[in-house]
Amino acid sequence: MLHHCITAQARESTGVSRRFILQAGVTGLCACFFPWPAVAASKAAKASGLAAAPPAPSAPVGFYMENKAKFLADFKGICAGAEKWMAARVSEPVAKATADDAVRRFESLLPGLPDLGGLANRNQPFITMAGWLTALYQAMREKGLAAKDAGRLLYDLYAADWASIPPQKAHAMGAALFSPAAQASLKEWAETSQQKLLPGDWVGKFIPGDGKAFDLGYDYTECGAVKYFKAQGVAEVAPYYCLNDFLASRAQGTGLARQHTIAQGDALCDFRYKQGRAVTQDWNTETPRFEGKKPA
Repeated sequence: MLHHCITAQARESTGVSRRFILQAGVTGLCACFFPWPAVAASKAAKASGLAAAPPAPSAPVGFYMENKAKFLADFKGICAGAEKWMAARVSEPVAKATADDAVRRFESLLPGLPDLGGLANRNQPFITMAGWLTALYQAMREKGLAAKDAGRLLYDLYAADWASIPPQKAHAMGAALFSPAAQASLKEWAETSQQKLLPGDWVGKFIPGDGKAFDLGYDYTECGAVKYFKAQGVAEVAPYYCLNDFLASRAQGTGLARQHTIAQGDALCDFRYKQGRAVTQDWNTETPRFEGKKPA
């Protein structure tokens, strides 16, 4: 309940989590949802307050800087929640100093976030969140906190955000993933991703469901978030970032099961969805699998 209040307060000041991330589509943090068509991207841009990018393979010049004020306002909202989360574990002055440092770090990171084509790209919100986690972890590490702490912070805030959404609405978002149009769109995106037009983006392969073990699947052979974490020297935080996919799937009733992730050093991320299936994986089941392993 504490973290629910934290993220609710952050949304009231910036509208960040629900508007910029959850309204982006049916998803978790590893961008596991169907691509945005140009019209949807335009609507999402208006809802988020960000300037829309055209549906082209490269972002408009200065996309991040053009929207700098909005990106920073959103992240300050996240840091308001992060500060309260940390205050329960360290002193309040240290929590405030760490949150303030994270904001400064994100401002420095912002111009160098990978070019994904702006809001026309389905993955734009998730590379932005990778920037959030990088800034938070770098600041927390300076105060003696670990990658696991930064990962748990984001996990708890994300869980609270999903808990604040009425179940009927969340399930409607999840049901959209299984529609024929959504699956066709996902397949088209996966085929296009094989061209590797943007080095910092995800690359995927569509896996048709068999109607028994799973209804929809896809494999990622390249992960934009992992590539970014590696480039920033924080690869150890990547496996924690991926755990948020299970929170989203549980809330939406999409029945995600996943045995491999690039973040854990595997060759691919194997997403398999079964509508209505219980999601049995979470922080407690997954962290013992990768802690102590060498980062991807």
